[in-house]
Parts: sequence; structure tokens; C-alpha cells
Amino acid sequence: MKINLVSRDNGVGLSRDMDLLESIFTPAGHSVIRVNWQERAMRRADVAIFLELFSPALMPYAAKHIGIFNLEWFVPKWKPYMSRFRQLWAKSLEAYETMRRWGLRNVHHTGFLSRDMLDATVERELRCVHLAGHSPLKNTGAVIDAWRHDPTLPPLTIISANHYEVPAGVRMLTGYLTDAELTRELNAARIHLCPSAAEGWGHYITEALTIGATVIATDGSPMNEQVRPEHGILLPPSAIGRRHYAAHHHIDPSAIINAVRHAVALPAERHDEIGKLGREHVLARNERFRTTALDLLRRA
Repeated sequence: MKINLVSRDNGVGLSRDMDLLESIFTPAGHSVIRVNWQERAMRRADVAIFLELFSPALMPYAAKHIGIFNLEWFVPKWKPYMSRFRQLWAKSLEAYETMRRWGLRNVHHTGFLSRDMLDATVERELRCVHLAGHSPLKNTGAVIDAWRHDPTLPPLTIISANHYEVPAGVRMLTGYLTDAELTRELNAARIHLCPSAAEGWGHYITEALTIGATVIATDGSPMNEQVRPEHGILLPPSAIGRRHYAAHHHIDPSAIINAVRHAVALPAERHDEIGKLGREHVLARNERFRTTALDLLRRA
């Protein structure tokens, strides 16, 4: 089957999504190419899979269409085209329920998958890491304010494309990190701070789980679908607004302080148990998505 993956090869999240889908479809014998969503034409294909971004100009070039959209970036003018898709794959329960409320019956709650970032050779330390990347939706400001309000919190590393002014006890890493450097930084921290305002899937949350870290995440979809109470710590939002069609969760620095203090107080054995359960959870979700994606593609 000829599959066109339509998105933007942006070097971060969307590129990762395309890499992961290719890792499923290509070994299964499908011919996969990437197409920039702003192109006006593309090769004729059996299926076009639109990842987060959509252009109606590309619909005539494929016999069937599958959409994998993130609500926090979904554009209202795309809604009338959704009924023309053979299938819509919802990464989160929030996306599934929202699209069903739109009256769509071609929606499947599929989840997604993530990279396995575990490097067992890296020594784990009782410190924190927050991967902000390029996204404005990670509540990074609240994380920094937590350390500004409580300098007794353990050392924190923030990895971000943008520079922030940070208080003592916070190490700021900006600019490009190699995959090896990023893997080492993530594996070295026992506690991962992931208080996202919104996520389509949440790669940095699921990657933290594959490492076996103790993950602190927002109690809202899809973050609380990745991190469950039995293998992580959930942050109650102080308020919930909207970003496009997604819930936008506000997290107070005080909630982060309390969660970090709780995590620091856990014995090493409990951290190990939490990490094991979290890793098993996300790897099982990876396998379910692989099976579901190939089955849905076959039935599209």
C-alpha cells in the first residue's frame, strides 16, 4: 500500500510522529513517503495520513484519508472536512470524546506510541528534570516559580529551546543537544516534571515513563492517561481554560512544590516500583497502538 504522511518535518514532535509511524508501516511492507502539508500536489497514494496539519488541496491525491489531529492546534475551518475522512485516530480520550460530540462516527480512540529512552548504564540521581523543548504549553514558568519560591527543592535541570532567567538551584540547558546528550540528561534524573497545560500525546511524558522515572504530570487528558496514580504523581489544575478545542490546564507553583517534596520523601524502593510500573504501562500502550494501527489501516 502507498501511504503519504502529510505533516511538517519540523525536527521535533511532528518529525518524531512520522518516524514512529514509519517504524510500523515500512516493516509491514507499505511504501511510505513524507509530504509537506503546504504542498499543492503529491504522489498518488492509497492512503494519506494527515498528522496534526491539514490541507484540503491534497485530498484528491489519495483514495482514502486518515486524520491524526491534536486538539490544541486544530483549526476550526477544518471541521467540515472531517466527515470525508475514512478514519480519525484519536490519541487521547479528550480528542475522541470531542470529535464524537461533533457528530463524527469515524473516530477511533487509538492512543499513540513513543520512543524507548531507557539507558540503564546512566546512574540515577535524586534530582529533577523538566524538558520544555520548543513548546509554550509545558507550564515552564510555574516550574521556575516553584524553585524561586522554595530554594530547598532538589537540583533541577531545564532543557529548553528558549532561555529563561532561573533562580539558584536550577541549571538551564538551551540550544541543541545531541540524542546521546539528551538521553543522558533524562536518564540521570529520578524525578521528571511534566506539568503540561495541554498535549496531543505527550512524548516527553511517555519517554520519561520508558526511562522508569518518577513522573509528575497534570491531572487532565491525555497526561493522566499516560501517568496513572499507581505509577506517578498527578497535579490538580488550579484552573482550566481552552486552547482551540483542547482543555488548557493551569498549574500553580505550590502544587509543583508539594509534589516534588512528596517525591523526594519516597524511599528508593518505592521510586523503583513506580518506575517499573510506569515503564510497563507505556510499553504495553506502544504494543497496542502498533496492533491497532495496522488493523485500522487494513480496514480503511
